[in-house]
Amino acid sequence: MYRNMRFYLIPLLFIFFGCEQEKESEIIFERLSSQRTGIDFSNDLSHDVNNRSNLFDFDYFYNGAGVGVADINNDGLLDIYFAGNQVDDKLYINKGNFEFRDISIEANLNLLGGWSNGVSFVDINEDGFLDIYISRGGPLEPSQRANLLYVNQGDETFIEKARDYGLADQGFSTQSAFFDFDQDGDLDCLVMNENGLYGTEPGAFYQLLRTQKGLMHGSSSHFYINDGGTYVDATAQVGMLRPSFGLGLSVSDLNGDGWLDIYIANDYFIPDAMYINKKNGTFFDEIKSRTSQISFFGMGVDVADINNDAYQDILVLDMASADHVRSKTLMQSMSASNFDMLVNKFDFAYQYMFNTLQINRTNNVYRNISHQLGIAKTDWSWAGLIADYNNDGNKDVYITNGYRRYASDNDFSNKVGHIQAKYQGKVPMSVKKQLYEEMPSEKLPNLLFENQGNLSFKNSSSDWGIVTPSFSNGAVYADLDRDGDLDLVTNNIDQEAFVHKNLSRELNLGNFLTVKTLSRHHESYAKVYVYTGDSVQLWENKGVRGYFSFVEPVAYFGLGSLKMVDSVRVVWPNGKVHQRYRVDANQELIISETDEEALQINNKNKKNKFTFSESKVINFNHKQSFYDDFKKEILLPYKQSTVGPSIVSGDVNGDGWDDIFISGSKGQPSQIFIQREGEFEKIENFDFLIDKEFEDIGGLFFDSDGDLDLDLYVLSGGNEYSEGSPLYRDRLYINDGLGKYYRDKNFVDSSGLSGKVVKEIDLDDDGDLDLIVGNRMIPHHYPLSSSAKILLNENGIFKNITEEISIGFREFGIINDIEVTDFNHDGKDDFIVVGEWTKVGMFTSVEGKFQDVSVSYGLDNELGWWFSITSADINGDGLMDYILGNIGLNTKYTASKATPFKVFANDFDTNGTFDIVLSKMYKGNYVPVRGRECTSQQMPFISEKFNTYTSFAQASVQDMFEDKLDSSLTLEVNEFRTLVMLSTSEGFDIMPLPNPAQSFPFLDCAVLDLNDDGLDDLIAIGNIYNTEVETPRWDAGTGMVLLADSINTFQLSEAHNNHFFIEGNAKSIQLLNRKERMKLLIVARNNDSVISYEIKR
Repeated sequence: MYRNMRFYLIPLLFIFFGCEQEKESEIIFERLSSQRTGIDFSNDLSHDVNNRSNLFDFDYFYNGAGVGVADINNDGLLDIYFAGNQVDDKLYINKGNFEFRDISIEANLNLLGGWSNGVSFVDINEDGFLDIYISRGGPLEPSQRANLLYVNQGDETFIEKARDYGLADQGFSTQSAFFDFDQDGDLDCLVMNENGLYGTEPGAFYQLLRTQKGLMHGSSSHFYINDGGTYVDATAQVGMLRPSFGLGLSVSDLNGDGWLDIYIANDYFIPDAMYINKKNGTFFDEIKSRTSQISFFGMGVDVADINNDAYQDILVLDMASADHVRSKTLMQSMSASNFDMLVNKFDFAYQYMFNTLQINRTNNVYRNISHQLGIAKTDWSWAGLIADYNNDGNKDVYITNGYRRYASDNDFSNKVGHIQAKYQGKVPMSVKKQLYEEMPSEKLPNLLFENQGNLSFKNSSSDWGIVTPSFSNGAVYADLDRDGDLDLVTNNIDQEAFVHKNLSRELNLGNFLTVKTLSRHHESYAKVYVYTGDSVQLWENKGVRGYFSFVEPVAYFGLGSLKMVDSVRVVWPNGKVHQRYRVDANQELIISETDEEALQINNKNKKNKFTFSESKVINFNHKQSFYDDFKKEILLPYKQSTVGPSIVSGDVNGDGWDDIFISGSKGQPSQIFIQREGEFEKIENFDFLIDKEFEDIGGLFFDSDGDLDLDLYVLSGGNEYSEGSPLYRDRLYINDGLGKYYRDKNFVDSSGLSGKVVKEIDLDDDGDLDLIVGNRMIPHHYPLSSSAKILLNENGIFKNITEEISIGFREFGIINDIEVTDFNHDGKDDFIVVGEWTKVGMFTSVEGKFQDVSVSYGLDNELGWWFSITSADINGDGLMDYILGNIGLNTKYTASKATPFKVFANDFDTNGTFDIVLSKMYKGNYVPVRGRECTSQQMPFISEKFNTYTSFAQASVQDMFEDKLDSSLTLEVNEFRTLVMLSTSEGFDIMPLPNPAQSFPFLDCAVLDLNDDGLDDLIAIGNIYNTEVETPRWDAGTGMVLLADSINTFQLSEAHNNHFFIEGNAKSIQLLNRKERMKLLIVARNNDSVISYEIKR
């Protein structure tokens, strides 16, 4: 029994309701021929291995060039400027009706030759005509790379004056932006650069920068301050003298303070930079504190509000392929030692070779959810442009991709290495030429992802008419015919540029509103908000977007069927605000910064009836012991040794206040904190100190001996010790009645299993509490599971009766959580079990034995990476519902009923170590997720059997392991979403939580009626940091508050509104009673401090 649900986003709150049919796509873009438009520009490249004009000798040879649009002659139509690498730049005047005239020669362009990369527009002399600034590079001498400034003479001609203005930068410039960084009224300039040290190993790279004078400046992007009309290099002064491999640039207010900041997407190993304007003439790079992971090979960047929550998000492109064969042949493996060097030695941000979509958590801290959106892998991508291309009110994503020649192809790279070794580095020119011609090359279509709302995107490229294979680079959107939809212009290598006419208006797909914000400068950087009912759209008017390119700095809003918007609000960088009301659709609204400010009516949102305030009442810092799980188990998806800590609560001293137990890692004693009238006191415990070598994972306060105080059962787990180690044994600590605990020497757990969860249950109705113990995997043998246990309490003596009282529980699988509950409403305790690679186990007593009846509830085929199960009555019907916490959708792995995600496990190479192969479906066969290099490290025979990357990429799991696959353990997952089991009179309706709740691992959850509506609300946490180096951390969780309603839906209360925001590797959550109506929420984080919040209602 399933109920399909679609969800919609409103400002500051996600409201989720109802059902909606998927929208049908229509061909929206018509590609116009050069005969039709007159645009015949082609960025043709000719290599020459006799000099540096080739990819062997110049790493940026095929990085392509940008394109820009602006009204050069003030006739109201957008003209187009194409940058060329080896060919001349071209400027086309828009004559209307998609007809253009090439004026490049008469405009006096291209008189100096050179290699153009990026295009920007600025009215440098404030004469009312836009000038053109060209960022240049190429395999040329510095003097030949000097940037150009074409000053508009007002008659469609230009004079080059970069040197006169101090802007003839001679770096490997890629793109530039003009903006008033210090709010003094004039324009300053950032010139983004790559540098000449490509191919240098990170350690040697920084050694060169430290020892060679002037090299740092030559390897940096450059910042120029406007000093009375002349631009002065102030790179060091403003805090930006640091190495750069800049390919993507965006100037935007990234922290919401009204001052313009800078985002630079860097290629190679240099992390992206997020330069936050400190409002004192300096910038500070806050990329690590405001993000948790970024792209590795940063390409193009765009900053826009992708989910209509009135907060801007950040898109950065990389070069990961969605195709299995291409990903295994073209992508390099990430060395674990190099990863460790970058992250730990150099203190860089975590970088992964995928696109990133940094969603703004509404407090200007960003988390990557590109995998959830399905846009993480788009091949060798360059420009990413966020805009509404079908006028439905949701911003879509256009991505250009393709690379002219793939020197990174692993087999080709190996061949080059062998030839270099053969000739001892002195490769004959004839051999070099032959190698170059053998370099792989493949055109690919560009991509257009349709935003369907609710953080859901669909690849609509072919449906919408984006189908032509190409080597595309810079691109812009522009309303070239002024009809109210956005056309596309794309700069291609060795192919005529694309001009795609948008047919949305002709097809009546939606209305529009354009808002032009006039200020002293061409780019106003004003934020424009459009309000319609409960929804809001945001656009920041800036020109530099995507890759080396410049769009018209005007706000474009699709409105769907709306014929009027409630209000338009413009917020200028200087804080000035303009507002217009009841604005008709299908027009261009012009608002000037000099207009008189109107009386503002605040667009207020409903205030929560509750608040979270951080409270530092517990002083505990979890210190995770180091163990490298990947040394023996290279192919693990994530470390099994870092699943703690957990928090357990109970009144241990009988004073009416909740106390807590927090588990410690190996070498760190676990700890009990006693609450005394709201304050917490750490209780010293000698037995905990003695037992500190245990890796404590979980526990339970319960009365084991019937003396009416709470004793403590502690589970040990992890993956560090060998199978059967006594340090995996569970322990029982007896309460002395005053809150002090002593280890019960009579309790001996002889099994020594890696544990996770323990719950109490009265199995025999004798009044004393029995235990259900869920264990995880066999150490060093993931995903083989340890046996689960049911312990009968006989007057304080515990007996393992698992086989006697249960069927199917002992070997259930890797168990992460158990919920004791009466799910069949017969008045007796049942229990639900969840784990990794498992179904949802529903155990109820049948003829004296607990049996799994999950098939009766349709849960036997809900196979997930289940981490938690939580009881809550979310719809107020008096029946308990259940939240099944899963890994979520924000992972590089995918799973469905049709194509499950699988793991095969065996000692495939018979060397005594257990091997696993994570696998996905590709063209009808299961193939390994991991690459040839790391798979061969685990199983050396792989590289011998498949001696090329291509042969490995084309092989199925069956091809690799043949008959050994038949004897292997095979497990699968077909659901990664967190689900809700809604109780009904007939069983359960099963549905997913809303998409925002699928962005993170749902590891734990607290339940509380936050807004006094009689319904249980959810406070969820979870992250998993310790993934293997090629799998991005599951770290997008920042804590989430989900408010239930009576129609089985949720509202998402945002962090900026309730002040609940959890950073770090959060693992466990507990809710404690506080004084009166207050509660204390405690979150335990792996290798980090405990954080707590007071909740006021």
